[in-house]
Amino acid sequence: MTTVEATVATIEAEGLDRFRYVIGDGHANEMDALVLTERDGVWTSFFTSERAAVMTTSIRTYENLSDALDDFLHLMRQRAELEVLMTRVRGSNSIAHEE
Repeated sequence: MTTVEATVATIEAEGLDRFRYVIGDGHANEMDALVLTERDGVWTSFFTSERAAVMTTSIRTYENLSDALDDFLHLMRQRAELEVLMTRVRGSNSIAHEE
Protein backbone atom coordinates (compact mmCIF):
# COMPACT_ATOMS: atom_id res chain seq x y z
CA MET A 1 0.00 0.00 0.00
CA THR A 2 1.36 3.36 -1.03
CA THR A 3 1.40 6.10 1.62
CA VAL A 4 1.42 9.89 1.39
CA GLU A 5 4.81 9.95 3.11
CA ALA A 6 6.32 7.47 0.64
CA THR A 7 4.88 9.36 -2.32
CA VAL A 8 6.24 12.70 -1.09
CA ALA A 9 9.64 11.10 -0.44
CA THR A 10 9.70 9.75 -4.00
CA ILE A 11 8.65 13.11 -5.43
CA GLU A 12 11.51 14.79 -3.57
CA ALA A 13 14.05 12.07 -4.41
CA GLU A 14 13.25 12.31 -8.13
CA GLY A 15 13.35 16.11 -8.14
CA LEU A 16 9.68 16.35 -9.03
CA ASP A 17 9.11 18.83 -6.22
CA ARG A 18 10.15 21.56 -8.67
CA PHE A 19 6.56 21.33 -9.88
CA ARG A 20 3.73 22.65 -7.74
CA TYR A 21 1.59 20.01 -6.11
CA VAL A 22 -0.83 19.65 -3.22
CA ILE A 23 -1.85 16.50 -1.40
CA GLY A 24 -4.74 17.34 0.90
CA ASP A 25 -7.04 20.32 1.19
CA GLY A 26 -4.73 23.33 0.81
CA HIS A 27 -5.30 23.87 -2.90
CA ALA A 28 -7.80 26.74 -2.97
CA ASN A 29 -5.32 29.33 -4.27
CA GLU A 30 -2.64 27.09 -5.75
CA MET A 31 -1.84 27.97 -9.37
CA ASP A 32 -0.41 25.58 -11.97
CA ALA A 33 -0.47 22.65 -9.58
CA LEU A 34 -1.36 19.00 -9.54
CA VAL A 35 -3.79 18.44 -6.68
CA LEU A 36 -4.90 15.29 -4.88
CA THR A 37 -7.74 15.73 -2.43
CA GLU A 38 -10.53 13.77 -0.79
CA ARG A 39 -14.15 14.82 -1.11
CA ASP A 40 -17.00 12.80 0.33
CA GLY A 41 -14.85 9.69 0.61
CA VAL A 42 -13.65 9.85 -2.99
CA TRP A 43 -10.07 10.71 -3.89
CA THR A 44 -9.78 13.14 -6.79
CA SER A 45 -6.81 14.50 -8.71
CA PHE A 46 -6.78 17.47 -11.07
CA PHE A 47 -4.59 20.24 -12.41
CA THR A 48 -5.17 23.90 -11.64
CA SER A 49 -4.64 26.68 -14.15
CA GLU A 50 -2.54 29.83 -13.86
CA ARG A 51 -5.59 31.36 -12.19
CA ALA A 52 -5.99 28.46 -9.74
CA ALA A 53 -9.13 27.22 -11.51
CA VAL A 54 -9.71 23.48 -11.69
CA MET A 55 -9.02 22.21 -15.20
CA THR A 56 -12.11 20.03 -15.57
CA THR A 57 -10.64 17.87 -18.34
CA SER A 58 -7.92 16.73 -15.94
CA ILE A 59 -10.21 15.42 -13.18
CA ARG A 60 -9.65 11.79 -12.19
CA THR A 61 -11.30 9.88 -9.34
CA TYR A 62 -10.09 6.90 -7.32
CA GLU A 63 -11.71 4.43 -4.97
CA ASN A 64 -8.80 4.35 -2.53
CA LEU A 65 -5.84 6.43 -1.46
CA SER A 66 -3.21 3.94 -2.61
CA ASP A 67 -4.46 3.96 -6.21
CA ALA A 68 -4.76 7.74 -6.10
CA LEU A 69 -1.17 8.15 -4.90
CA ASP A 70 0.18 5.74 -7.51
CA ASP A 71 -1.52 7.68 -10.30
CA PHE A 72 -0.54 11.02 -8.76
CA LEU A 73 3.12 9.99 -8.89
CA HIS A 74 2.64 8.81 -12.48
CA LEU A 75 1.16 12.22 -13.39
CA MET A 76 4.07 14.03 -11.71
CA ARG A 77 6.53 11.95 -13.74
CA GLN A 78 4.60 12.70 -16.93
CA ARG A 79 4.84 16.38 -16.13
CA ALA A 80 8.63 16.06 -15.91
CA GLU A 81 8.74 14.17 -19.22
CA LEU A 82 6.65 16.89 -20.85
CA GLU A 83 9.06 19.53 -19.58
CA VAL A 84 11.99 17.65 -21.16
CA LEU A 85 10.15 17.36 -24.48
CA MET A 86 9.17 21.03 -24.49
CA THR A 87 12.78 22.02 -23.80
CA ARG A 88 13.90 19.94 -26.79
CA VAL A 89 11.24 21.50 -29.01
CA ARG A 90 12.23 25.01 -27.95
CA GLY A 91 15.88 24.16 -28.62
CA SER A 92 15.05 22.80 -32.07
CA ASN A 93 12.97 25.86 -32.87
CA SER A 94 15.73 28.25 -31.86
CA ILE A 95 18.27 26.36 -34.01
CA ALA A 96 15.88 26.43 -36.98
CA HIS A 97 15.46 30.21 -36.60
CA GLU A 98 19.23 30.73 -36.52
CA GLU A 99 19.75 28.96 -39.86
